Amino acid sequence: MLPCAGVRIAILGSTVLALAACNMGTLGDGRTYQDTSPGTVTLRLDLSSTRSFCDQVPNCGPTVAHVTLEDATGRPFQLSSGLCSFDCSNQCQPHVCPPVAILCIQGGGYAVTQVQQTWDGMYYEPGTCGLGTSCVSKRFVPPGRYTAHFCVTPGTVSGVQGDVTAPPATCTATGPEECVDVPFELPGPPVVEATLPDTAQ
Repeated sequence: MLPCAGVRIAILGSTVLALAACNMGTLGDGRTYQDTSPGTVTLRLDLSSTRSFCDQVPNCGPTVAHVTLEDATGRPFQLSSGLCSFDCSNQCQPHVCPPVAILCIQGGGYAVTQVQQTWDGMYYEPGTCGLGTSCVSKRFVPPGRYTAHFCVTPGTVSGVQGDVTAPPATCTATGPEECVDVPFELPGPPVVEATLPDTAQ
């Protein structure tokens, strides 16, 4: 546990409360993380040019995550701090919330033609601070073996994508979601490529 006496936090930009202590939970226990990146890898799922894939995104909703990353035990890493979250390591201060207009994307169907993500080993570890406030701390994984979990949904898009003056496009699935797990080393090869089982050459 890391002491955090005298923490201060702004609530809704008005009243400032003095908090007595900060409980980081298991953050750092056994030193399962490090403070610098172990290296960078680009993870890529090669999609067949003879097949089509798409996402159906809700209006103002989150985009679809096609890549998740896991440690050797299968535990997934949290790769985003989340909206309007609190920073455990910065005196329990809230992160700046982006304007709602930036967050709100037009829903509808979107074609998926490329799945690629670059990762430098960074993730966010959940914890609590102050008087039990949920927070996250930025961490880096140690060198080791990890797994990329790729998923896409076969389907076709009808309608016009990205045109706010027209009805939103629609993604119609033509089959169940298809996934593949790919282990990789970090540090290791700079690019790790994968193919879906039924499209492998």
